[in-house]
Order: sequence, then C-alpha cells, then structure tokens
Amino acid sequence: MELKNLWANISPDTKKQFESAAISITLRRGESAYRQGDLPKGIYFIEQGLVGLNLLGAASGREHLMRFFRQGQFFGHRALFSDEGYHGSAVALETTSLKLVPKEIVLAVIDKEPELLRDVVKVLSKELRRCETNQVMILENQILERTAQALIYLKDLHPDHNWTRQEIANFCASTASTVIKAMAELEDLGLIRQEGRVIHVLDRDGLIALQDRGT
Repeated sequence: MELKNLWANISPDTKKQFESAAISITLRRGESAYRQGDLPKGIYFIEQGLVGLNLLGAASGREHLMRFFRQGQFFGHRALFSDEGYHGSAVALETTSLKLVPKEIVLAVIDKEPELLRDVVKVLSKELRRCETNQVMILENQILERTAQALIYLKDLHPDHNWTRQEIANFCASTASTVIKAMAELEDLGLIRQEGRVIHVLDRDGLIALQDRGT
C-alpha cells in the first residue's frame, strides 16, 4: 500500500512527530528488516529499494516469496496491530533505505487520532482480499500460467530488477527447476527472451492471454 493511503488523515503535527521519531535503516541485498517470529518494532516505510516478504513453510521448510514492497510503500503493520510476532521475514532484494517509526509512536497516534483506524481497517481489508486472490491462483492455475502471471506482476512492479529463477519460483509456490522449464517453454513460444539472469518480455499480451487461459 502507498503511504498516502494509510496516513492521508494525519495532521501536520503528527507527521512531524513521525519524522522526528523515525529511525533510518539501510539494508544490503539479502539483509532482513526483521525475521519470522520477531516481535514488531513499528512500521517500516521504504524510501528507496525493494523488500520481499518471505514465509517459511511449516511442512516443507522451504521459503516462499509471498509479496513485495517498493519505494513509497510500507510494511510491518499487520503484526503491530495484531500484537503478535511477524509471520514472515522482510528481506531486501536490493540495497534498500527504510524509515522505522517506532511502535509506541504509532500506537500513541492511533489513540490520539482514532479516525485513522478507518484507514487501517481499509488497508488490512485490501490485503486480505489480495491474499485470497493469490491463494486461488496457486490452487487453480498450472505452472506455465502461474509463471506468466509472475513475470507480468514482477516486471510491472520493478522492471529494472533482474529476478532470479528462485525468486520467481518462490512467488509461484514452485521450485526453481520447474520454473526454468516453464520459462524455456515461454521462450519457445516467443513470449520472452532470456539472456543470463535478464528476462525480456517480448509479447506482454501473449503472456496475459496465457494467464487468462489459466483463470
């Protein structure tokens, strides 16, 4: 979610309070803002970079890339408002600059400006819908269609990032070897071109048509 969607109703004084209390954090690729099970420290705002939310599967022990947060977005709020440990790990996918607004500051603002609760509920409701939609995609779609969906989503989200096959596989809830085969098929179909780690989308409409076939 964009910052403006959560804090649109915050007063200028409260914004200044956030800015003065915010802690600057720089993460290199692979470093974590927090790990699965950690207690929430506040809300993280992304000034620059890209963060992936990884969830460790209880049965398989394999990490799954659940979603992404990019510049202008925030994360870490669900655990804060539910008062429980993080259900996943927030990992930088590239060099990332964050601002952490401490938990006590956020909760004090909510107490002082209760109308913000409406914005919080709206944000969480939209995220629940997104999670439900993604679950249906995983359950119903085949790997070729899921890979097409992932490529469209990931390239639109951050076109300059060179996604690894493992990152794409995690997003598809699959394995790297399976995604490599699917991408080879997409390349044979003339929809993409692969040059090492770089993936070029040659026919976006064709990928969308393939995605529509699986939904």
